[in-house]
Amino acid sequence: MSSRSDCSTSSTDESTEWQLLDDPADFESGVGPSDRLSSHDLDTAPLLTRDAFNIITTHSDYATQYGVLGRTLSIYNKSAAETLTDERLYINTNAPFSAIVCGVQGSGKSHTVSTILENMLIPNFSPIGTLTKALCGLVLHFGEGGPGSHPSEAAWLSNSISSHVKAPPVRVFVSHSSLSTMRRVYAPLGNKVQVEPLYFKQSELDAAAFLSMMAVGSSDSAPLYMQIILSILRTLGENYTYKAFMAQLELSKKIFNPAQLSGLEQRMSLLTSFLDPAPVASQKNCLPRFAPGQLTIIDLSDPFLDAASACGLFEIILRLFVRADVDTGKVLVVDEAHKYLSASRGSSGLTKSLLALIRQQRHLAMRVIISTQEPTVVPPVLLDLCSIAILHRFSSPSWWQHLINHVSADFSDSDAFDKVIRLQTGQAIVLAPSALGIFKFAKGTDNNIQIHGSEVVAHFGRRYLVMKTRRRITADGGASVLVLKP
Repeated sequence: MSSRSDCSTSSTDESTEWQLLDDPADFESGVGPSDRLSSHDLDTAPLLTRDAFNIITTHSDYATQYGVLGRTLSIYNKSAAETLTDERLYINTNAPFSAIVCGVQGSGKSHTVSTILENMLIPNFSPIGTLTKALCGLVLHFGEGGPGSHPSEAAWLSNSISSHVKAPPVRVFVSHSSLSTMRRVYAPLGNKVQVEPLYFKQSELDAAAFLSMMAVGSSDSAPLYMQIILSILRTLGENYTYKAFMAQLELSKKIFNPAQLSGLEQRMSLLTSFLDPAPVASQKNCLPRFAPGQLTIIDLSDPFLDAASACGLFEIILRLFVRADVDTGKVLVVDEAHKYLSASRGSSGLTKSLLALIRQQRHLAMRVIISTQEPTVVPPVLLDLCSIAILHRFSSPSWWQHLINHVSADFSDSDAFDKVIRLQTGQAIVLAPSALGIFKFAKGTDNNIQIHGSEVVAHFGRRYLVMKTRRRITADGGASVLVLKP
């Protein structure tokens, strides 16, 4: 009797144990046990071909918002090329991802970045896809400054080229010392772009903000007066306030020598110059910097600001952006990164912040896009972590070598570099290992597949594609200036 009871218990245990081992996707998709794509793979794929999208939506409860990025001209697996029946290529705006977009000036790099932003900020316009809930956007921009400056090209999203398109509101925050100049720079965009001085409230300047502006990498390498500042911050701990910190700092200044005082004042002056001069009571009525469906641009083009100072301010803004409660996803664009990022400054505060952000992007609902002419300025670890690489035309072998050491695509038997050199304006080579497409089924070549007749839905893996970015629905401010116009 006991033996039969034990057998029954064993049988029950064996059947229930499988409940947590079976993949739920096998039961939901209706494709069967050969399906190796989980629901997570489907939900988070950064790019999808139209054919893959059709099959996924037919065989599973797949709800997402997506944007039309461009046309897939061809897909390469080593030297073999495939073409698609439906060339449409979608970008998944519902899930976090990170991307690097590079190429020489005039290759279409900024056009592609603006196209992605259109897909994330402009709802209810079917020619560019489906956007149920607009995201919140932030662009970091830095230039030389002065009257000869140009506006950030992302600001042109404020000007739609069709009455059917509702362009997103754009707010530009600039250095207060160049406010009048920058308002003239952005004047050609009309009153759809609001240019304001960048000021921080005292409540926004936490201990990390001071360390960012003072470029403190570690306490071991910091000078003596910085050791004292670190000690004050540690003592205050969770009781930190700007007033309490400044009061303690004034007391500590008494033991500083003239050289230390000079160094301290030099580092503090930039931060204090960005403090909001308005009374605290009036600051409460200010509009938030970040909002759903809004594009916020931090343009620190100022002849009085160098790249290191801009990076410190960007780092503060980045923390505020991450903390902002906007009830939607977020997209960060590191624009013209070659002007302030550097591989030699790989341990800088901004680089570390970007690295941490990309590593936690899924938990922070963040999409990170790094746009640069020169990919060698991007620290290798950032390249390693990016889920998408969009390579517009360039001709430097050193740039190519730098990239292929940090991407997954198999270029061993191909002439991919020749393709990069010959790319037309607006065309790009796209690398996205976790993107989904339709491929001819070859038994044993890929376990992560979803069989559909003689073809499969599978990850791109080590394949790469050649894409042509779609036309924009907002104004293009990056067109080349010609002597004779057609």
